[in-house]
Order: sequence, then structure tokens, then C-alpha cells
Amino acid sequence: MDKDKIKKYLETGADIAGGVAGGAIGLIGGPAGAILGGGLGVALTSGIKEIISRKLAERENARTAASAAFMFTGIQNNLDLGVQIRQDSFFDNTNGRSSAEELFEGVLLKCKDQYQEKKIKYISKIFEKATFDTGISSETANQILSMAESFTYRKYCVISFFAQKDVLYNTNELMKEVYSWYPNAQFSFELEILKQDIFDLVNLGIIDQNNLMMVTRNEVIPENFKLTQIGHALYDLMDLNEIPQEDLNPIFEELKYKEEFGVSEHGTRNGVKQN
Repeated sequence: MDKDKIKKYLETGADIAGGVAGGAIGLIGGPAGAILGGGLGVALTSGIKEIISRKLAERENARTAASAAFMFTGIQNNLDLGVQIRQDSFFDNTNGRSSAEELFEGVLLKCKDQYQEKKIKYISKIFEKATFDTGISSETANQILSMAESFTYRKYCVISFFAQKDVLYNTNELMKEVYSWYPNAQFSFELEILKQDIFDLVNLGIIDQNNLMMVTRNEVIPENFKLTQIGHALYDLMDLNEIPQEDLNPIFEELKYKEEFGVSEHGTRNGVKQN
């Protein structure tokens, strides 16, 4: 595919990807343009060619171009660090299309519809990481892509929060008891929705509260939660550690015990027995 067409396409993602788009454009045609060679190059160019042929709406085109820019620059950054592209069958196209081509196109198409455009950077990480790690099968990558598409950005933040809460926050301030023990407390609507987000992620096996059974969202105990193996895979594969802490702070504030909750039916205030 004509490199000028790829450059023109990437330019449309600048509004979302910012300087990353400019960096990706600079890779095309220069010495770093080696990413367009070999099986990786086939996957990248064929995926972009397919997207361009679809004649998307302007904002859809901007989203896919931003995703491509994130993937281009992420891959090149890894190559600059000496990381080797995987050497298994990921890039083989003996059956017409390689797993890499399918995944790259899949990432672009999922990003096309992301009205929460903050998600695009993290969804794009899936292809970047799969390009180098033979431990990520195409089946696993596509499964994670499917989950990543369906989650809201706040669910990304919830995963990132529980992965880092012990490092970033004073967890002694988090709620230590079941919310249903405080029947007279008035919980904010934001907290109710956040508890539902947590409940959903528990049911998907992404977080759990130290293997304690949780039947309803009112049995959430924020202090206890940690990522499961699947949760860690999502966190690592999508680099959710890069979510700005300012986006995690509202979660911490909502999950803190608040004095207005009063005393629980067990005579405690957030785990402390009252006389």
C-alpha cells in the first residue's frame, strides 16, 4: 500500500492520539519504517487498507487512525528497546489471513465505535503486546479484545484501582464491612453504580474479595478486593497502570467509609466496635 496513503490516514487520528499520531507518521518511510516489512507489515497495511475501503464516518475514521497510531508507535518503541517480534505462527498467512491480520483489523474495528475515546489507547495495547509475546495466543488476545470493547472506561479504572490501591492509597480508609450492615445509611447514586461495576467484574472473574462469597452488590467489601489471574492478564496486556491517577481518585473517594454512614447493625463503625 502507498506509504503516502498511510500517512494521510494516520493524520486523521491526531485529534485523539495527539503527538503519538505525528510520531507514527514520522515512522513511515524513514529507517524506522521497517515495521512495514515482513509479516507484521502485511498485517498492518492490509488492516489499514480494509478500514480505508469502508469509507467510515469522519469520527469513526479518526478513532481507527488513532488506534493505528498507538499501535505503530508502541511497536516501534519495543523494537527500539531491542524486543524481538514473536517468531511463531502468529504472522503466517498460509490459510489466507494470519492471526495478526485478524487481530489488527479487529482492534481497529472495535476502536471505531468507542465513543469513550479514552479507551482507544488501552484497546490498542492488545495488538502491540501480542506482536511480541508468544505467551499470548490469538484466541486469548481476541477474548480480551471482546471484553475490553464491552467495558466502560470506568471499569478499566476499577481494574486499575484494585491493582494499585495498596500502593497509591491509604486502604485503611476503605470500607471494611458489608454495605448491607448499614441499613439506615444513605448511599450516593454514584456509589450504587460503582458497586454494580464491581459486582459485574466479580461475576466475570476479573476481581474477587479474597475468595469470600458475594451474592449481591450490597455485599461488596472494598478493602478486600484484588485482581484474579484474568484480571492481572487484562491489567498487564492493556497497560492499565497508565491510567492517570486523577481518574482513579473518584473511585477511592466513593469506596471510603464515611462518618455519615453511622453505626452498623453489629454496633461497629467500619470494623471498629462501638461502646
